[in-house]
Amino acid sequence: MADGSWDNGGHGVPLKPGLPLWAKVTMGCGIALLVVLVTCVSGLAWVANKAKRDPEGLKHWVMDRATEKVRPDWDDFTGVVEQLRTAEGSHALYTGNPDLAQSWPKEADFLKEAESWRKSLPAVPPLGPELMEQHGISISYQLGGPVRMDWHPKDGSHITVVFASKRKPGDYGPRKVTSVEVR
Repeated sequence: MADGSWDNGGHGVPLKPGLPLWAKVTMGCGIALLVVLVTCVSGLAWVANKAKRDPEGLKHWVMDRATEKVRPDWDDFTGVVEQLRTAEGSHALYTGNPDLAQSWPKEADFLKEAESWRKSLPAVPPLGPELMEQHGISISYQLGGPVRMDWHPKDGSHITVVFASKRKPGDYGPRKVTSVEVR
């Protein structure tokens, strides 16, 4: 400091205590990865143990979860099939869903076809694991788009209903139907 400069050339500068930033970030990412890995392994071990101890119980558990996910769609599907059972219901279905006019420009055409379907409409059973497993239910979801529901009852018929969109939580009104087919 004899030359009048405040610069001491780096001598006597205390080092910052602790780890550098890159080391802290690396440790944080490592810990997060470890937590995710332990969670995944634990979950897989639980499923493997459950499958080993009680395979039928695991199957029923999975089917119960799937049934609850599909229930709103099945209820809407059942409502459409029930509407098709009567002339008044078919009229209400056509007038409440303008997209059906793409397939049937005139209401009379739709009502005539719905009348022919009534003879072959089977009774719709309540939703349960047995129905999902043995009776040919399939549901196709398109991201932000229509939901197609097909049912192949044991009698050989085939019923398809296409809804305009997936049911949103808290939405309790009827869903828009874009297509109906009964064979």
